[in-house]
Amino acid sequence: MKKSIKKVSLILMVLCILLTLIGCGSNNTQPSESNEQNKENSENKLNMFTYVTHSDPMVFWDPAETWAAEIIVMQNLYESLVRIDPVDDSIIPVLATDWVRSEDGLEWRFTLREGVKFHSGKILTPDMAARSLMRTIEIGKGAAYVWDGVEDIVADGNELVFKLSRPLPLLQIVSASYGAYIYDPDIERDWYYEANADGTGPYKMMSYQKDSEMILEKHTDYWGGWDDKDGHFDVAVVKTIAESSIRRQLIVSGEVDFIQQLSVEDIEAIKNEPGISVSNVVSFQQLNAFLNTQKEPLNNKYIRQAISYLTPYQDIVDHVMMGNATQARGVIPPNLWGYGENLLQYTYDLDKAKELLAKGGYPDGGFKLLYTYTSGDTNLQKVGELLKDSFARANIDLELRAMTTDAKYNLTKAQDPNERQDITLLYWWPDNLDPVGYMDSQFHSEEEVGFNFAYYSNSEVDRLIDEAIELSGISIEEASEKYIEAQEIIIEEAPALFLYCENYIRPYRSDIKGYIDNPVYPNVVYFYDVYR
Repeated sequence: MKKSIKKVSLILMVLCILLTLIGCGSNNTQPSESNEQNKENSENKLNMFTYVTHSDPMVFWDPAETWAAEIIVMQNLYESLVRIDPVDDSIIPVLATDWVRSEDGLEWRFTLREGVKFHSGKILTPDMAARSLMRTIEIGKGAAYVWDGVEDIVADGNELVFKLSRPLPLLQIVSASYGAYIYDPDIERDWYYEANADGTGPYKMMSYQKDSEMILEKHTDYWGGWDDKDGHFDVAVVKTIAESSIRRQLIVSGEVDFIQQLSVEDIEAIKNEPGISVSNVVSFQQLNAFLNTQKEPLNNKYIRQAISYLTPYQDIVDHVMMGNATQARGVIPPNLWGYGENLLQYTYDLDKAKELLAKGGYPDGGFKLLYTYTSGDTNLQKVGELLKDSFARANIDLELRAMTTDAKYNLTKAQDPNERQDITLLYWWPDNLDPVGYMDSQFHSEEEVGFNFAYYSNSEVDRLIDEAIELSGISIEEASEKYIEAQEIIIEEAPALFLYCENYIRPYRSDIKGYIDNPVYPNVVYFYDVYR
């Protein structure tokens, strides 16, 4: 299909802006020497928002399978039926305008918003919405597990009807950050495996350059309208810049609007700079370091426990996060149900660690471990440096290896467990406001590697998690008890180091208005809601 003259003009304008602001897509972008010149030039440019991340967020493209950092982009391209409000946890209508639940809790009806258009121009119908969600369930990838207990989804007039096998907290499911997107189910799956997208969101994809940038332009036919959106953004750029020092310079110079992550040390250094605002909110995000339980010597429980006692948790909280985090206690963060406030919490204890190393057959240490982390994440690098120093006290050599997201994930899924890393780090946030993702996705037995990077398997833990899932729509209290019991076993067997639950600290330019960090949808800026 030929592009219209209007579209070509828009692309040319955006390219001109990018050449001026961020230099031909290079990851070695340097800040401009003249802020005044930028300010003068900006009056003649398309209104653009620039979001900077440390690594390419695009891991999955299919909205049925998305389950990683691409949430940054996907939440602006695609939409779900409802969304959770970050201020009061109320439910925001999105593609559904209202809903009703049957008395027995086994049927829900959602009225679909009329006149919604996909980026392709197609009109969204209830039948398409039903089939897209059923396609997600049938593919069974990513966060599709959240739909467990949904027997069928059908269209009835302008309503979507959900038929359940058991009562479920369905509003939490249809508002999930992954697995709940509505999309065109008639597009071939192979199309979604390329750099393609066709959602109903307020922005649509213009271009993508891996490990460099993605450019989004506003969806002019967006159902929410643009008439009252003066000052809102015509274009949003998601820019990948691995070097923390450059990210910091760019936000200070005013050449980018928002940075997903800077080290807390860098945040402290710039927070009083003119034109900089910093958002700081308690999140659901927890950092775990997974130990390869299928590889010598970490296949030995006593060695894993020793590693747990060699970890300087408080130093990590104090010196990496500068107090903007709390040490994790088990698998589930403290602000989510299922958290166990009386669970064992490992602390640094060198003598105890040496005792366990001896019990596990390594009284003098003498082994080497490979620690992998995402390139550009200075916090994970600093965690590794602290672990390396601490492990050395027990004669354990820790190799730190920075890797691209793709390379790191590929290593975790190597066919031979002995070819995989020994320790890898993973931030976990909820797919929806339910502990199931923390427990089921990270510590339930898997036939194929998903996100259980410890390759941990325990039939009793599996049983408790499965029972908790069954109870979650009936009794939160009973489900919590099952999750806590499962965590007791997991903590004792130590397949991971439970490091910290962090605050989200985001630097952004002070002339950006309307931004509220919503930890239910981590790392997302809803470009439609913000303006300059």
